[in-house]
Amino acid sequence: MIAELQTAISKVPSRKARLQGLTQVEAVKVKVERAALLFRGAPVAVVASALNALITVAVAWNAVERNTLLIWAGAILAIAALRAGLWLRYRVGGVGARNMSNFAKLHIFFMGLNGMVWGALAPIFAVHGAIDHAFLPFVIAGMTAAAIVSAGASWRAVLAFNIPALAPLAATYALASSANGVLIATAVVFYGISTAYLALVTQRMIDRSILLHTKNDKLLSVLRRRVDDAHTAEQRFRALVESSLDVTLIFSPEGKVIYASPSAERAFGVPAALLLGKTTKEIVHPDDMPQFRAVGEKSLSQLGEVIALPHVCMRGEKDGEYVAFSGRLTNMLYVPGVEGFVFAGGRLSEEAGRRHIHAAE
Repeated sequence: MIAELQTAISKVPSRKARLQGLTQVEAVKVKVERAALLFRGAPVAVVASALNALITVAVAWNAVERNTLLIWAGAILAIAALRAGLWLRYRVGGVGARNMSNFAKLHIFFMGLNGMVWGALAPIFAVHGAIDHAFLPFVIAGMTAAAIVSAGASWRAVLAFNIPALAPLAATYALASSANGVLIATAVVFYGISTAYLALVTQRMIDRSILLHTKNDKLLSVLRRRVDDAHTAEQRFRALVESSLDVTLIFSPEGKVIYASPSAERAFGVPAALLLGKTTKEIVHPDDMPQFRAVGEKSLSQLGEVIALPHVCMRGEKDGEYVAFSGRLTNMLYVPGVEGFVFAGGRLSEEAGRRHIHAAE
């Protein structure tokens, strides 16, 4: 158990590490989220306290003076009713930052008050000669463990209950128990220290989870904005390309056409869709292939650079006529959504086109 406790302590992130780089808004959000978790766990703590009080009355009915036992149980149930009313009040008011902060303060106060009443159980048992009753440490340990489960988001809330609940138990065993009282009291103290560190570890793990959630929300927000910006830019680019008189072709790394702008139909005389899937060997004039490849290899070594292509003859159909173009080739292999070589250009003038086509043939 000691080894496990040391391991848990060694994994506790420091406060400086947890809060480093946090803005004031983020720090407030951590506190509010922690208070909200405390709020959600409050009903469990209230029900556990009330049920355990009733069980205690049933078990100790013949071992403790009944009027004293009923007064004690009445105090526990009254505190439970107040805590339940407090929870309902803030539930109606909503889980806003101010409400959660106020709730956390009052909830910690009532947990301390509840811990004091539960701590009074040990002296009551001692006065009636039942200090060695096996049920007493069992029920107190159960209540302190339940405090960690229901209020683990707040280390202070756990301590507010556990200290006044365990301190009288340890003192009573040390002073009133005849058999091994000091040893039992020492075990209770060690248990109290263990639960305190466990509560600290739990809170800091919760803090880290809240921080990660906060950071993820920020990253998702930035990502959404960038995706929206990219989508807008893509739509703008597509609109410009599709309304341009220039021809835009995108060739895959294998040399196949994977995109042809609408203006390609006007330039080649065939629907742009028929160009998709065609290879450079099918489109580019054989005499222009060495130049086209050389420009492609040059652009491959210069990512994003625009390489001029003064003239190149291409055709849309296998037996169609060649059309002379002048344009530029850009390596966009690593640009998401493009991932290819982009040719953009226009037809040469009729005279220059005839001269170049004649030279190519």
